[in-house]
Amino acid sequence: MKVRDLLKIKGDQVITINEEKESVEALAKLIHHGVGSLVVTAPDGSISGILSERDILRQVHAGNGSLAQCKVRKLMTPKDKLIVGTDDDDLDYVMTVMTNNRIRHLPIIKEGKLAGVISIGDIVKSQLSAMKHENKMLENYITGSYPA
Repeated sequence: MKVRDLLKIKGDQVITINEEKESVEALAKLIHHGVGSLVVTAPDGSISGILSERDILRQVHAGNGSLAQCKVRKLMTPKDKLIVGTDDDDLDYVMTVMTNNRIRHLPIIKEGKLAGVISIGDIVKSQLSAMKHENKMLENYITGSYPA
């Protein structure tokens, strides 16, 4: 299965935040939308990085000032360190990249533009669904019972 197939099922909605916003606003967005990361945008709308729950926790743990006084750009993973995928990538490949780099969210780029974000949970859910379907087909083959 390709990333594009997963995005067709999941959808291409991406929750973003401007790099100039306060980190408490980012935290509120994460909670409100029930997501684990936000794509960070520059004032011109281009991608400037990604901000995850982990990034915020690192700031809290470091104790380097209040979150209320901390801009998103200070906490995010910047664009030059951002790991991305393409809509043409195989899910097995993407899962390996995410696992090896210990990341849970991967921005997907198509023709130089943000096409969506997938999580490791999205991939696992997709693979479980495919395995259930395959198991059912094998069971039908073995028992000789095919749905009408």
